Amino acid sequence: MRVCLFTIRSVQACHYGLFGYRETLERMGHEVLNCSLPGNAVANVEYVRLHMPSIEGLNKCDCILVTYAEYATPWLAAIYGWEAWSKIKVPIIARFDESMDRVDLGLPTRMPELLKWAHHYSFPAAQDAKKYGGQWLPFGADTTIFKPHIQTQKLWELGFIGTMYGDRKKYLDRLIQHMPPNLAFRYGPVIVQDLSGIRERDSTELLAENYRSLKCFFLLPPLSRLLVEKCWDVMGCGTFLMAPRLFGDAAENLSIFEDRKHLVYYDIGYFADNAKQIVHYLQNDDEREKIAKAGCELVHKKYTLEGMLDQMLAMVSKASAALIQ
Repeated sequence: MRVCLFTIRSVQACHYGLFGYRETLERMGHEVLNCSLPGNAVANVEYVRLHMPSIEGLNKCDCILVTYAEYATPWLAAIYGWEAWSKIKVPIIARFDESMDRVDLGLPTRMPELLKWAHHYSFPAAQDAKKYGGQWLPFGADTTIFKPHIQTQKLWELGFIGTMYGDRKKYLDRLIQHMPPNLAFRYGPVIVQDLSGIRERDSTELLAENYRSLKCFFLLPPLSRLLVEKCWDVMGCGTFLMAPRLFGDAAENLSIFEDRKHLVYYDIGYFADNAKQIVHYLQNDDEREKIAKAGCELVHKKYTLEGMLDQMLAMVSKASAALIQ
């Protein structure tokens, strides 16, 4: 299949947009027309437009995959405009990355506009698939990178790797008040760069190495109400994961992994209980590693990036079959 792939290139996001989506599609045997958009915010449109395919070029593809659709769609509007985009004749699949209740991104009010730019929709949050009539498709790990290594030593007891925005820093500040004084919580980004800029592949490989080096990865609460993509990457590396419990219409997302079998869920805001859970699992190596091993095996068996993309593209195959009938 010839796939036109629109991605957001940002080292702050997961490696999907850097090279993960493209390389995985190519490994699956697809021909990829890669359209990399430089960041979340629309800028330098004329320059970017020069590097994008025409509508005629898009219509020569079998389908168009718009990933990070909440961020990519404004780019499409600026580069092509709705009048031209509406002339596309091939199936367009939108893959969202956040939960659609993100008020800080204006998503609740933007959704009617966002949805008109595609024919099929894939959501990582169960509640959004129900609300907007799309496909609920959890994330998947690129297991060519995020995989366990037998020789990896557990260098650090506890930590978090990712964007440390204000709410996460506040949560950590409250949490460490209940932690043993000799237990360090390591956190921050993992980035490799030189005079040429950020070295994306090296950064991703080092990220996986750091995941494997932690005994316990404590996922500080994200802004979206879902299991974020790094859950799959951490578990794919064979590292024990603690993730925030979700409630209400978002609770269905937790059905993907079983509590205390594949990972451990913690209750947000119960800092003393969070700390007790952390200490318990750090003190009980066999129990912790049994959970980490089960989570890793499930990710590699059922939740790979190849499987995720295959299910996305299956929407095109199903639509084509329906037209033939």
